[in-house]
Amino acid sequence: MPTLMIPFTHRKPNLPFVIIFLFVALAVMNVAAQEKYGDLTIGDKIRFNSKVLGEERKIVVIPPFNYKDRPGEKFPVVYVLDVGNNLFATFGILNFYSVVLKSLPPMIIVGIVSADREKDYLPSPSKECPTGGAAAKFLEFIHAELVPYIDSAYPAAAERTIVGHSAGGLFALYTLENKPELFDNYLCIDPSMWYEGQAYIKKIQGFFKTNGKIKKSLFLSLSNEPGMGNFAFIDALEKYAPAGFRWDYVHYKDETHNSLGFKSLCAGFEKLYKDRELPVDAPK
Repeated sequence: MPTLMIPFTHRKPNLPFVIIFLFVALAVMNVAAQEKYGDLTIGDKIRFNSKVLGEERKIVVIPPFNYKDRPGEKFPVVYVLDVGNNLFATFGILNFYSVVLKSLPPMIIVGIVSADREKDYLPSPSKECPTGGAAAKFLEFIHAELVPYIDSAYPAAAERTIVGHSAGGLFALYTLENKPELFDNYLCIDPSMWYEGQAYIKKIQGFFKTNGKIKKSLFLSLSNEPGMGNFAFIDALEKYAPAGFRWDYVHYKDETHNSLGFKSLCAGFEKLYKDRELPVDAPK
């Protein structure tokens, strides 16, 4: 049985990704220097008292640079799970694509900190993950409390993306099957589709049958670990996904479950926004 996360694998770096990684590091340092010299803290740190969860949650919001100087403009929102691994990478990558390549619009990034990711992301407990089982409540927190707060406190556009890796990727697909109106785009990095005997692969046929006109975008990345269950999920997408459901995937044959994250974020945003035209007034 595969684990939900495994240690990073070290290998000779790929040069294009080294360049992007350096840009990520410089972007973080640049923004930090603008806020306070030598301070690597970026974004708005929010302590959110959730009535749904009955506890305080830490949220990190990184709006586009100088967004207050652009009144009236609204920005797509990216909700990031597994903040420790994905938040700064997402920030640097989105800045690279929006500022340097100008192939993506500027976006608001929302990182949701989880003290117990298995509890938050998994729909039920299991022998491997006994603390799991609060995914429904975590989803309700995002839907009923966090999204309305972000929409009221920041210049948020209607378009939303969710990013998740492993159990976080499974949770992203859980949101698709349970609250499909909440997100427009799903970036799932090697999601744990093996969980509960591939229950969420089995449910997708019925979901598409009752949502035949759904228009969403999904990007899926696969590592070199076939036990994650994602090949079976791709088979289900090929059989049952309706025409309006845009989806794509990349199989990283030389990457492990944990080492494919950075590449997946780059490829995912590229493919989710493929063939989309930026607004005529987009920053140049």
